[in-house]
Amino acid sequence: MAGLKILLLLFIVTTPVFAAPDLMSFADSLAAEQDHYRAITEYKRFLHYFPDDPRAPSAQLKIGQSFVAGERWQQADLAFEKVWSRYPKSPEAAVARRAYAEAAFQRKDYETARDRYAQLKQEQHESDTAEVSYRSGLSELQLNHPAAARLQFEELEPELAHQLSLSIDQYENLPQKSPRLAGTLSAILPGAGQLYSERPKQAGIAFALNAAFIYAAVEAYENDNYAVSGILSLFELGWYGGNIYSAINNAHKYNRRQRQTFLDNFQQRFGLTLRTEQGIPKISAHFSF
Repeated sequence: MAGLKILLLLFIVTTPVFAAPDLMSFADSLAAEQDHYRAITEYKRFLHYFPDDPRAPSAQLKIGQSFVAGERWQQADLAFEKVWSRYPKSPEAAVARRAYAEAAFQRKDYETARDRYAQLKQEQHESDTAEVSYRSGLSELQLNHPAAARLQFEELEPELAHQLSLSIDQYENLPQKSPRLAGTLSAILPGAGQLYSERPKQAGIAFALNAAFIYAAVEAYENDNYAVSGILSLFELGWYGGNIYSAINNAHKYNRRQRQTFLDNFQQRFGLTLRTEQGIPKISAHFSF
């Protein structure tokens, strides 16, 4: 009987040793298979049963990363915050802070990303800030703040900073359309603002519709159909106002399209990628000309 009790005690004591690796490795395999939601469940299960395991910070970090992969941004933010609040001295805490900033950039919340990168820069050593400065500058460009982006890029290696500065010069000289001029042109001649904004089909439609309603209203008035003329004039006022709004909107769209095309090409030409090796951040760069 005593021997049985000893065997039972040994089983109880050693069970976590065997179970802990199984839970974590199973969660990792699910994440590798991109079954992110099930992976999150298994990482949480691991943390529930083994909160003091040395791999607990890694499990919490991977929960955040899995939420990012599933584009569940709010849950990802909360998961990353738990990493540095629960395990502030772990290597994963620094990785979580970078992932926290990057998540905002990935969801195109560039203002939040810029603020998070700024906070991250204050907390990092000087040797770790290249990626952060680059992403901060890119966030500023996405917000259409080229001067602020230039300041961030100046903190990079001189040759790279010079190339980025030249690209910002190009950005600041992108062809743009004036929304005010587009609206004025369409106010003078319906469709002219659309033509100025390089939308010839819309220009033709705007001109034809306004011309048709003006002609019909005038024709009805000359034939003493004042009620019909009044109704047509009201419709024409709507088309006329819409024509001006459309011209202004098209100019804004043209400018956004020019900026976005430039930014897409910019990120293809210059690339800085953050990776980690044994918890240590490493920066790799590529350039294309």
